[in-house]
Amino acid sequence: MTPGALALGAVLAVVSTFPAMELGGPPAVVAVYVLLGAAALAVPHVRVPRWVLPGLVAVVAVGLVAAFVVGPPSWVPGVGSDRADALDVALSRLAGGLYPWTGVTYLGNPITPLPGSLVLAAPFWAVTGHAAGQNVAWTLALLPVLNGGWRLRRVPTLLWVLVVITPEVLREYLVGDDLVTSVVPAVAAAAWVLRARSIPFLTAGAVALGVATCTRPHLALVVVIVAVGVALRAGDGSKASLLAPSASNDASLPDEGGVSVRHGLLVGGVAALTWAALIVPFLLGGAERFSPLHVGAKVTGERGLHLGIVVIALAALGLLVALLVRLRPTSDAALGWCAAAVLVAPTVLSAGFWLLVTGSVWQADLTLGAGAIPFAAWALARSRGEDPSALVARGVPSRRRRRAVGA
Repeated sequence: MTPGALALGAVLAVVSTFPAMELGGPPAVVAVYVLLGAAALAVPHVRVPRWVLPGLVAVVAVGLVAAFVVGPPSWVPGVGSDRADALDVALSRLAGGLYPWTGVTYLGNPITPLPGSLVLAAPFWAVTGHAAGQNVAWTLALLPVLNGGWRLRRVPTLLWVLVVITPEVLREYLVGDDLVTSVVPAVAAAAWVLRARSIPFLTAGAVALGVATCTRPHLALVVVIVAVGVALRAGDGSKASLLAPSASNDASLPDEGGVSVRHGLLVGGVAALTWAALIVPFLLGGAERFSPLHVGAKVTGERGLHLGIVVIALAALGLLVALLVRLRPTSDAALGWCAAAVLVAPTVLSAGFWLLVTGSVWQADLTLGAGAIPFAAWALARSRGEDPSALVARGVPSRRRRRAVGA
């Protein structure tokens, strides 16, 4: 688990550069890097009695809720972010029968979240009047996602604690940003798809994956990763993980590659149709009103769906598929790391751009890749020995099959 722990520690540290720099300058940055790296390396080796875990979770959860209710102190960097306000404005306009994306935030910025963000935030906005309330729910929901259920396990629980006290995650949680929390539903949906044992359940998971990823454009690549991973599972020691609950890893089973490919196409197709169902209705009145399209200008200098952005998107898609076929990531951990690598790319690109232009990275927005954190933590929790399906993956019969054999 050491390489994975190092990777998670690096992601946590890099995206926390901004709050550390704002609060204490270069010494604070160095301290954050050292502490987060050491903590990530230590988590898999810390021995904690099982009875301690519920108390630890309760203390952290109560602290998180209390901190959110009280609100961020004025010295917290990033107070004044308009990411939560963008969702509030869009949902208010939609509830009033107005087009959501022609509004602007209190900072005068356009509304850039995709429709999936509105779907996920709507219940919290309806109850509390503020979309930022979803930060509490998704931060707490990350705990059972990492544990693979409600039973608290040592490493996933400690990983959750480490994640939520990370400076950038805590900053976003307090000020209402959602770069981290908005990815938690995508991790849960990916886990749902990868654990599906029937076509209806797989289809429902694909719909959930479509909604959960239709929040920011680059999350579409997560759909590709999950769909390709499902298609590659047959013949790679993972038959028992998908649609074959009693198959285990029996070497006498015939190759089901064609079946798994169809399953992968089903996941990708249903998720893509879900994206279309969410976005297309808002394009019918004219694509120029759909403000999320302005994000393309950050890449090509031109706004909207034009040839340049289409070529870049298709090239990225083709490169990703070719890389996945080459790497053949079939385990949950491997797929999680692939998703984390894709989601941390904005941080890497921003750092590379400013390093090229100015010779330093201090002007780069290193927080852009914070969405990689939930997938990286999930991947580490799914490593050998911590995956709740590890017994099946190693060919150990399930409890039901052991009873049948004994009979």
